[in-house]
Amino acid sequence: MNRLLHAVGAIVVVPYVVLALFFLCIGEVARARGLGALIEIAWNSLDWFAWGIYVAPALWVCLVATGCIPSLQRASSLCLCLLAAVSFLVVVTLSSNQVGIGEFIFLLPCIGVAATSAWLFAQTSRKTPSSFSSADF
Repeated sequence: MNRLLHAVGAIVVVPYVVLALFFLCIGEVARARGLGALIEIAWNSLDWFAWGIYVAPALWVCLVATGCIPSLQRASSLCLCLLAAVSFLVVVTLSSNQVGIGEFIFLLPCIGVAATSAWLFAQTSRKTPSSFSSADF
């Protein structure tokens, strides 16, 4: 069940991460002063985009895969929780208007992924015994 929740959470959080990245890019473009700065931002973003097109799906597959490996589930749940929480915070803080009920309903699945991943992290930490014992010292 934990693996299924983790995989569904990883799927649900993708649009919110893309939206947060879009907000960050738009914020960078809005701070540009003149055409030269705008072209420089576009050129630098093209490099990130070229690498990101290959790296982002590989990282996403790794995130989903580590949720299925029992020894890595705790770290994977924490990564997914932080990814959802940071995406939520970026969208809320960089939004041009106050977050109303409609925006809150739109962001509710992202909040749910963060909460579920935090619960999975806490649940996994209770199941996993400590790697150090008094005999190790």
